[in-house]
Amino acid sequence: MTTFTLQLRVKQSEGALVRVLGVTRRRRFDLLHLTANATEDGNFLDIKMTVKADRAEHTLVRQIEKLEDVSRVEILGPTKTEHARAI
Repeated sequence: MTTFTLQLRVKQSEGALVRVLGVTRRRRFDLLHLTANATEDGNFLDIKMTVKADRAEHTLVRQIEKLEDVSRVEILGPTKTEHARAI
């Protein structure tokens, strides 16, 4: 199993976090840790979540990127290589 951490920027709207977690669950990634902090202006949430799965990271990243409220997804680990994509 691979464990990795995602850094997300999500628009703070009703149900946005629930949608991110729903995609994570449906794609069969196990959530190990989650922190969410509002940005200073209160318009976005900065979310850091650690997940594990037998599947490739990009499987989850591509699905999360499709969510309307998500403005950024970045993979932090398990390797030194980081994948960042602004949407």
